[in-house]
Amino acid sequence: MVKLLMIFITLITLFSSIITAQDFEEREINTKFKIALNLYDSGNYSESINLFDNILQDRGINHRTTISFIFKSKALDKLNRDNEALITLNQFLNLFPSSGYVDEARMMKAKIYIESEDYNNAFEELILLISSTNSDSYLNEAKKIAEEIGTGYVSSSLIENQIENKSFEKIKSVLMLIYAKAQIYNGNIADGIRELKDITNNFHGTSDGETAQQLYNSVTKNSQFRNAAALIGVMLPLNLSSDNTGRTPVTEILEGIKFAVSEFNRAHSQKIGLIIRDTKRDKSTINEIAQEFMGIPSIKTVIGPVYSDEVLETAQAFNKSKICIISPTATDNDLAGSNNNIYQANPSFSIRGKTMADYIFFVEKKNDIGVISSNSGYSVKLARAFIDEFQNLGGKIIAHEVYQPGSIEINSQADRLNQFRDVLQGFYVPIADANDAPVILSGLVLDSLYLPIYGNQDWYSAKGLETSTTISNNLIFTSDYYINFKDPAYIQFSKEFYSNTKFDANRNVLYGYDMANYLVDVIFNSHNDINKINQILNSGNSKNGFHNSFLFDENHINKYLNILKYQNGVYEFVERYNSTN
Repeated sequence: MVKLLMIFITLITLFSSIITAQDFEEREINTKFKIALNLYDSGNYSESINLFDNILQDRGINHRTTISFIFKSKALDKLNRDNEALITLNQFLNLFPSSGYVDEARMMKAKIYIESEDYNNAFEELILLISSTNSDSYLNEAKKIAEEIGTGYVSSSLIENQIENKSFEKIKSVLMLIYAKAQIYNGNIADGIRELKDITNNFHGTSDGETAQQLYNSVTKNSQFRNAAALIGVMLPLNLSSDNTGRTPVTEILEGIKFAVSEFNRAHSQKIGLIIRDTKRDKSTINEIAQEFMGIPSIKTVIGPVYSDEVLETAQAFNKSKICIISPTATDNDLAGSNNNIYQANPSFSIRGKTMADYIFFVEKKNDIGVISSNSGYSVKLARAFIDEFQNLGGKIIAHEVYQPGSIEINSQADRLNQFRDVLQGFYVPIADANDAPVILSGLVLDSLYLPIYGNQDWYSAKGLETSTTISNNLIFTSDYYINFKDPAYIQFSKEFYSNTKFDANRNVLYGYDMANYLVDVIFNSHNDINKINQILNSGNSKNGFHNSFLFDENHINKYLNILKYQNGVYEFVERYNSTN
């Protein structure tokens, strides 16, 4: 009996000591947390972080662990140590996915992303919060911020991707409503109305369905949206095969167009909208789109198509309309002549040949030139335009040699040119395949014809120039694009564009962006008058873009080209040139 009593007393004593130790540790943690909190409240964020770290690292998981993660993140955010704050929040979310502080952590992450202008990640974090929270206050705040970001700071394609994400099926109506509001805010009225109608049909009786119906009624009854808003129709072949990122040159052009219009709308109270249609590289589809666009009075201009054959079909489909149709990339000759309202923002082959003729004659001040061109492809068109213009200016074509594309040598042509070496001042060499460039250089080098070479854009992608520097260092050529990656304005634009779209601001993007950026100014200055839009485009006023400038001639073709030269492995910008210089 005495033994049992002694054992009982021992156990009680041991248990009491454990309880006392745990109680002491809890009190110590509480004391440290209180001190850390006081330091945070007084603005001593660095010291508070040290104490929060002590609670997190030295004490294992305890009753103050989760809240210490939150306050450590807040302190780091106050010190503008955003990356560390995000790392701490991600650690917390991974360790404690069921914590009562998860909503707060996600909201903090979203706001940190917004502060650093990373709107895509902010939007995605808010959508995660909306899909998981049980708190009405967090739900409403997250929806409000997501709408604000969605209407001007993220691309519509990002919102569309979230709508298609099966993980967010239960909040699909929320995402669709954000998308609809974004479309309307950015002036894409028709697409916004269509999305609102889908919400009201598919989510009838829900709060989002009721909100969509109210907005639908407001938009469709408001004459500002129905009649006065200026719209740009976009006609592009969007169904082309893409790379593993889902991107094509056409989708890059479209992202540039959308960003330019969104940028304009953020700065102006009167919005300009987009109606985007897929031509599908199909003539009947183009005719259907033309009939639709001509029936919408608010459509003032059309951007597209991008391919020359589609531009011809579009010209025929719009032959009874005054709507200006501007292709950002088509280059064939005589497209603009097929319809008085067709414009080519990308210089035609004829303009390219003529521009180099003007440049050689007036700037390089050379009168005696040889021509080397292939017997097929657009090299023929470039050579013909160059020869006609150069001779009209008073220059002489001393010799014209033709080669077969893909040839392994042009020695016989070079030998014939060699007999004129004493009078030749250079060669115009428009190639239709960049692989022909080293063959031509080799042939000229063999005959020691170290004369200036004037070329076309395909020389930009030619290989092997560094192997014949004696002659390639005399290379000057035209290009419809040149990007100055050191330009502060381009650097800022590129940063903002990537933040919003996750696309690099490459030349395809700039074909779309520069054209749309020019066009929204034209529409704004025309006060939405189609006749005045034509007058402004034909006024002879130029507009600078990142990749090229715009100045339409009497045939509605852009006259500007970049003049570039090759020097010791580097392509150097010379000037933007048009034949009126």
